[in-house]
Amino acid sequence: MSQLNLFDLPEKQKISNTNLEANQASKNLCTNLFTNQYSIHRWYNFIAGFSPEFVKFCIKAAHINSEDVVIDPFSGLGTTLVEANLQNVSSIGFEAHPFFYDISQAKIFPILDTENIKYLENLLLSIKPYTGNFQEIWTEDALKFLTKLIAEDNLTLLASCLEIENQLDQENKSLFRLIVSKVLEQTSLAQTDGIYKAPTTLKKSISFDDSVSRICKQIYEDVEYLQAQNTFSFQAKLNFCSSENMQSVDNESCSLCITSPPYLNNFDFAEMTRMELYFWRYAGSWREITEKVRRRLIVNTTTAPTDLKRNQDFFSSTLSTRFKLKYLDSIIAELFNERKIRPGKKDYYLLIYPYFAQMQNVIRELQRILRSSSNLHLIVSDAALYGVYIPTHEILSQLMIDNGFQIINVENMRKRGERWLLKKRTGANKLGEYHIHAKRI
Repeated sequence: MSQLNLFDLPEKQKISNTNLEANQASKNLCTNLFTNQYSIHRWYNFIAGFSPEFVKFCIKAAHINSEDVVIDPFSGLGTTLVEANLQNVSSIGFEAHPFFYDISQAKIFPILDTENIKYLENLLLSIKPYTGNFQEIWTEDALKFLTKLIAEDNLTLLASCLEIENQLDQENKSLFRLIVSKVLEQTSLAQTDGIYKAPTTLKKSISFDDSVSRICKQIYEDVEYLQAQNTFSFQAKLNFCSSENMQSVDNESCSLCITSPPYLNNFDFAEMTRMELYFWRYAGSWREITEKVRRRLIVNTTTAPTDLKRNQDFFSSTLSTRFKLKYLDSIIAELFNERKIRPGKKDYYLLIYPYFAQMQNVIRELQRILRSSSNLHLIVSDAALYGVYIPTHEILSQLMIDNGFQIINVENMRKRGERWLLKKRTGANKLGEYHIHAKRI
């Protein structure tokens, strides 16, 4: 297990790892490959993020009691909050992506009534195909994209779901949207390229009715199990906003943070949910996706709103001169020079200040709301843009030190990037996924 020796820590930051339980995590705890084996978590899940086991491990290692609160500033699809509920622990999450927020509601506050689930299943299995004009439902851009992904017979049934949702009571709406979103995925004809939908890459889809039955059977089984266990709590609170400002959370009110922020130039979380954003009408065009979704998120990819990326002076002004000189400016200069000679002309150099400035805002908020000596567990990856290596885990660790945290350990949990070993992705063979364990001073 590698100790943090990537930069010179001040003497007061060098603390012993002796008897630190959280440093004994198995290397598979931080991956999200097996979440489909866990109750509720499996209802809706992406490969991005960490595992329920990791959350459970961190909670147990911190010896959380009934007075404590766990926080996740990048809640995603609710892994931390769902697991906290399963462990009978209070939790708070922040999520700025509207689709993730809505789907999380069904997992964090699940319907534990099998009759309700049967009702939703029967409702969906008795649905009639939509007979109107699709253009009355979706914009031209959205419809063009959706018809590439979904066969017309399935799309007519899915379209009817939009009408039915408006007639449901509030108690059932979240789970209904989750079920239909899973059906949308399973009936799609398009394969994913890693995590993104690739309309030209076909996969075998299943019928609408088969998909509904499979999904509801899984949910029904999990609810029966939870009813038998009688341990699930409803102590989570999820906020629909950016964690750069967590003003709804009191000073020193949380005892543990478990999170994974967007990785630099990894997933564009708006693009990876483009099908869902169009289908549920969160947005009707690529421009609207940028304005209504990407603008709310941490700047981590070149698809971020142009004006945010170009506002370099603002983001630069929030970072210390010493920090920029030591960690960022040389990276920006290299990326700027590489852009001149690369055919893609990607403006990666414009991501650096915004990403780390916004992450600094989150770290400062965590320093404010975490109690003294509380643990912070953060999973993040380094990056290689145009062959320029960016040790994100080192840089974020330094930001934590500069803003009131001690670094206990940085562990390389797994290698990343093997399938990206292409000429245009030089440097990818260095990539790893890191667990930063820090403690609030």
